[in-house]
Amino acid sequence: MPPPRNAVLALLGCVLVAAHAQAGKRHSAELHRRSTEDVSLTSLFDKLGIKIPFLGAVPSGGDRDSLSFNSDNSNAADVAKVARDALRKAEEALEGAEKELNDSLHLPLRKLSASHRIDASALSLLHARQHQQSIVAPFADGGAGWVESFRIAQDLVGKMTLEEKANMTAGANGPCIGSTGSVPRLGIPSLCFSDGPTGVRQALNVSQFPAEVTVGATWDLDLVGKRATAMAEEFRDIGINVMFAPVTGGPLGRSPQGGRNWEGFATDEYLTGRASYVSVKDAQAAGIVAGAKHFIFYEQETSRNVRTILPVLQQPIDSVVDDKTAHELYMVPFAEAIRAGAGQIMCSYNKINGTHACESSKSLAGLLKTELNFQGHVVSDYGGAWSDSTVGLDVLMPGDGLYGVQPNFFGSHGSKLIENVENGKLTETRLDDMVIRLLTPILQYQGGDLSKLLPNPDQLNVKPTGNKNVQGDHHQIIRQIGTESLTLLKNTVDGKTGSGGATGLPLDLNKIKKIAVSGQDAVSSLDNRKTCNNLGECVLKDFQGVVTTGTGSGSTTPPYIIDPLAAIRSYIAKADKDRAVTVTSSPNPFVFLGAVWEAKNADVALVFVSATAGEASDRNADLKLDHNGEDLIKAVAAANNNTIVIIHGPGPVIVEDWIDLPNIRAVLYAYYPGQEAGSSLTPVLFGDESPSGKLPFVMAKKTSDWPANTLVKTLSLNPQATFAEKLLIDWRWLDAKNIAPRFPFGFGLSYTTFSYGELQVKKQFKADSTSIQRTKEPFVSSVSPGDSLYDELFSVNLPITNTGDRTGKEVVQLYLSYPASATQQPPHALRGFAKVQIAAGQTRTVSMQLTRKDLSIWDVVQQKWVIPRGTFTLFAAKSSADWTNAKKANFTV
Repeated sequence: MPPPRNAVLALLGCVLVAAHAQAGKRHSAELHRRSTEDVSLTSLFDKLGIKIPFLGAVPSGGDRDSLSFNSDNSNAADVAKVARDALRKAEEALEGAEKELNDSLHLPLRKLSASHRIDASALSLLHARQHQQSIVAPFADGGAGWVESFRIAQDLVGKMTLEEKANMTAGANGPCIGSTGSVPRLGIPSLCFSDGPTGVRQALNVSQFPAEVTVGATWDLDLVGKRATAMAEEFRDIGINVMFAPVTGGPLGRSPQGGRNWEGFATDEYLTGRASYVSVKDAQAAGIVAGAKHFIFYEQETSRNVRTILPVLQQPIDSVVDDKTAHELYMVPFAEAIRAGAGQIMCSYNKINGTHACESSKSLAGLLKTELNFQGHVVSDYGGAWSDSTVGLDVLMPGDGLYGVQPNFFGSHGSKLIENVENGKLTETRLDDMVIRLLTPILQYQGGDLSKLLPNPDQLNVKPTGNKNVQGDHHQIIRQIGTESLTLLKNTVDGKTGSGGATGLPLDLNKIKKIAVSGQDAVSSLDNRKTCNNLGECVLKDFQGVVTTGTGSGSTTPPYIIDPLAAIRSYIAKADKDRAVTVTSSPNPFVFLGAVWEAKNADVALVFVSATAGEASDRNADLKLDHNGEDLIKAVAAANNNTIVIIHGPGPVIVEDWIDLPNIRAVLYAYYPGQEAGSSLTPVLFGDESPSGKLPFVMAKKTSDWPANTLVKTLSLNPQATFAEKLLIDWRWLDAKNIAPRFPFGFGLSYTTFSYGELQVKKQFKADSTSIQRTKEPFVSSVSPGDSLYDELFSVNLPITNTGDRTGKEVVQLYLSYPASATQQPPHALRGFAKVQIAAGQTRTVSMQLTRKDLSIWDVVQQKWVIPRGTFTLFAAKSSADWTNAKKANFTV
């Protein structure tokens, strides 16, 4: 009888591992050539010298049931012997082959799986084995930035018992979103971790800050830093040690439907990286440890973590990513956070090439702790750890059992660690390293006296009274970010640029007698809902009103919300008490009759619409507005020839149904602005300030304009997302495929105009002075001196003139095209930007720098960053589609 099917499939997986590894050692060039050919398993195994007596031919184009076996050689003993031999060969071949098992060697296996549809369990074994090589994380040494704090932490851990050390590495009962164990006899309290990216979660008397996508739309690193400082002050003053922020490219925005894209800064690794660096640096300077998340390739909510459904059978989404894409795209923002000295990295829910992200030695021990030289601690996302593996994970959250709530019938995490030390599975030195990595950044950024870090439990629970107010004057920076993020997508005026006309923006109160406001997004979302523990949770139940943030762990309970309708009425009242301007409203989006009636009799009609998004679910596939927003817009526009649309949303919205209607004179995108939603809007509506926001994502004309299959919703026990678009996510896909966007990445109109002078590029070396902690990213240094990938090599200058009649702010964007010798690169890559305020008629020169990394690409063979030979081209542009008008300059390195 044939051998058991599972044994054969397991053996096939072992053989594939051996084949893949031997290919990496001896046949990389041959396999790379064959990646474009249709090859048979048996011919490949023959060439690699692996004999499989019972495996028959696999027909080209056949399915998994086409595997056949020769009954003469199919007894269990033969199966076991060949399996042992294959495993031995695999182990021998895999040794030392790590550098060869990268981008080029993924290709032949993908071809095999596509051609022959090999059973998923065999390929899963292959990917898991390859991705989980025996990579041992280096022990922390404090790096260049934490020398003294590391010494103190090392001394403290040296005084701990085995039990005390184990107790510090997992969540415990406490008042915080996450609380660690404690060591009272050494003065070490339970450390407090808390969400999140828009402020302190589940607390009162704290601010609700604009979402990261909102501050990303300002393209202003000064505002990014001020926001991080203000947020950190609130976390610190409540008594929290680590804030789970910023979101550093997890998600980066691979899919426009991603439910948590709004939690990140942009769909571009360079803009996200620059913002992440500043956020981490300034937050930690204010006395809090920043926790960058989610590491890595966490790009969808669907199937993200399904342990609560079928914990034995169902697996989370498996992100299959090649080496080049990992380095040049998804790792870039995390490298910036680590350079800024991030004390914590949160690992993600998804799998990475077959291995759970929080258990992947390749990503945690190899990429994160070795290549990026991360000196802090890795904490699991809540429920993201599927075993007691400590290959790279340092702190388990929220604790034992499922999500720290249900009992763990197999023993606590701490007891398992103790058991693993005692039986030799885990060295005590590694356990020491886990605790040292936890304590060092706390000591570094919170003053060195751990006994003073006790959080106030009353502060960390939502209660109607008794909470200390930690908001200070943070409403001012919240309002400023909201104003400077506002992105003017369309504007048709009957006056000259910068002046108020009878139509379009800005609104001229001297020409307006009646304003009609429609849409529920114009009114407060807190009306009759002020007892909610978490605004995000209320949104899921009965949300109505202006959308100020997304849902889930990234949301924050606002102390108040200034809604657009209230702000407009207040602005008009303060502008001129004698001016007779009437504001009418019709907030119910399901009853258009009132909105249409008011619009017919108004000089201008403002339509407020929204799109919600949040954790645990992805956006609708059609990227449409909520509450029939498109129908409301069209109904009002049919009744009023001066209709202005304001959108609060998390990312791209398809606007083709209505954007070109002649009665729609202006469109403002307002993102998720936080508690000052209305007060941040009125300065731009009425012309006190010129809009200066630019899109941090592309808005396509239809969903099919983005790469296909970037959001996997197929029902499967082992769902898999293959990042086949590689580097071409979001705007770079449309750019590479010559697809015209509706509104390009980096686009935004102003009430004034700007012109650019000649772009000047000068070779000018400056040693890296920005890295608080230095990475160990390998690079080829022959083209210039210096020992850092972040040395500056070129200085770029551009004069900008305000050619309009009012002061405004311009965002110049610097895009780079690589030499022809650099294949597989996008046509353009963002490599610099600057925001500058210029008075009417004045000229200012902005300066930007290009680092070694800005010019480098990842060489998958050398496993190093290299600068390609040839001519580079720079473009100083106003968006990612502004190539014709852009100022250009060529240079060589």
